[in-house]
Amino acid sequence: MALPRRQRGFNLVELSVVTGIIGLLSALGVGAFELYGQSRDHARAQAELAEARNALRAFLVRNKRLPCPDSSEAAGSSHLGRETPGTGTAVASCPAALRVGWLPYESLGLSLPPLEQRLRYAVYRKAGTDLTRPLPRSAEFTDQDGTAGLLATLADVTAQPGSTGQPYYKVPAGTAFYPADPAGATPACDEAGDTVNPAFALVAPGRDRDGDSASPHPRFDTVNNGFASGSSLCMANPDRPSSFRHDDLVLAESAGTLLGWLTALER
Repeated sequence: MALPRRQRGFNLVELSVVTGIIGLLSALGVGAFELYGQSRDHARAQAELAEARNALRAFLVRNKRLPCPDSSEAAGSSHLGRETPGTGTAVASCPAALRVGWLPYESLGLSLPPLEQRLRYAVYRKAGTDLTRPLPRSAEFTDQDGTAGLLATLADVTAQPGSTGQPYYKVPAGTAFYPADPAGATPACDEAGDTVNPAFALVAPGRDRDGDSASPHPRFDTVNNGFASGSSLCMANPDRPSSFRHDDLVLAESAGTLLGWLTALER
């Protein structure tokens, strides 16, 4: 009579191989999910920057100025989502030193997103060339709607030399843009190169993969920490490649670009 065959179990080598394969598949799955999340957040931030840029341009056409930043920090602020000082009408009350703050979503007709997705906003403001309050200028006809003053102010900003006293970013000198090693790709705001002052700039926070954000401004990376907290006017270069230590997105609109765009509209 034939004896029933005994079932043989896994030995240690086989068990180790199976466990390793399962671990590898799990790691691949987690990695793919993380990449998907990063790609999704990147696309969302790009769309939000484009929407905000269009809203700022529309505001500029309607009001012949750029909005004052929203300086609110606490959720209980009376001007949360609106221009400082909060009414959106008292333009003269925009604090002279206020160049960086949150994007004033409500003043632009946009929905206010959660804090971790809110865009940081900067605008060029200098005595005589304040884009939140362009001075009236003489024109062939009476400048009743402020168009001549706005165009002249943009032209003046275009002619100004780069300054660290206004919101700025650095264009590195030489051919090398930034170190290829993500661990060392943290540029200093005083590095050699040209200083560029945009008419306005927007910074969208990334996923903060290196955990280097500064409270109470979650998810902003490295060089944008000071920009997010208001302690620095320096932002990352808009063309800087994304890396582990920098996955914020920056949109910077030059005064020359706005001047050309508005001039084309006036034709």
